[in-house]
Amino acid sequence: MQVCLNCGMQLTDHYCAHCGQKAEVSRLTWHSLVEEVFHFFTHIEKGFFKTAGTLIIRPGKLFKDYLDGKRKTYHKPVSFLMIWIAAFLIIFGLANKFTHYASINSESLVTFDARTWMIINKYRTLIEVLILPVTAFITWLVVARPRLNYIEIVSVSFYIVSLLFIVLCIQMVIALIFQLNYRTNTFDLVSVIVYLIWILYCGIDFYRRYKVRWLVVRVIFSVALNVVAYFLLSRLIAKGLLALGFA
Repeated sequence: MQVCLNCGMQLTDHYCAHCGQKAEVSRLTWHSLVEEVFHFFTHIEKGFFKTAGTLIIRPGKLFKDYLDGKRKTYHKPVSFLMIWIAAFLIIFGLANKFTHYASINSESLVTFDARTWMIINKYRTLIEVLILPVTAFITWLVVARPRLNYIEIVSVSFYIVSLLFIVLCIQMVIALIFQLNYRTNTFDLVSVIVYLIWILYCGIDFYRRYKVRWLVVRVIFSVALNVVAYFLLSRLIAKGLLALGFA
């Protein structure tokens, strides 16, 4: 009697009724590895690229659809963010490996000293994830409640932070193609401006679907509070990382 190699249950078909694994499992080879990679890129497109495109152009529709239960259509927010973080880290790592630009970051627009700004850039992914629950809470408090709960805003915030890494990936690719130094205040300023403009558009596009009163004022106020919280917390985390010996 054939049993499933994954869970040990008795097999009655080509797939295990208990865990879903195929009945026939072949040995791992180069062919199977290439097939796995191909499968990843040909099956990720269904939700992933649709999610990315809708996020950039119609974020309000994406968020509303996802919260309303249309979740098969879109890529899940946490894994979506993780993929873009991974993409950014790969591009950033390749840029550091094959270019040798000197850092000419001076004190930033938010009065960070150059060393603190260097730490923020180096550990950007960690800092963004740590700050996300705080900025989500501010947004929920100022704009979203009582129509949406806090966890719904946290879920939406994973998509919002993903857009930052999309912007950074595009910027890094452009910098590499045109041989531009990405270790400058100008590079960081462009990221901030593009991201903030999109966030304002995103907030209005999303919350107008819930008929929030004083929408524009509340979105602007929320973004302003989040900017202040972000830079205060990122500075605090960076100082903490420096104190712990992360440099």
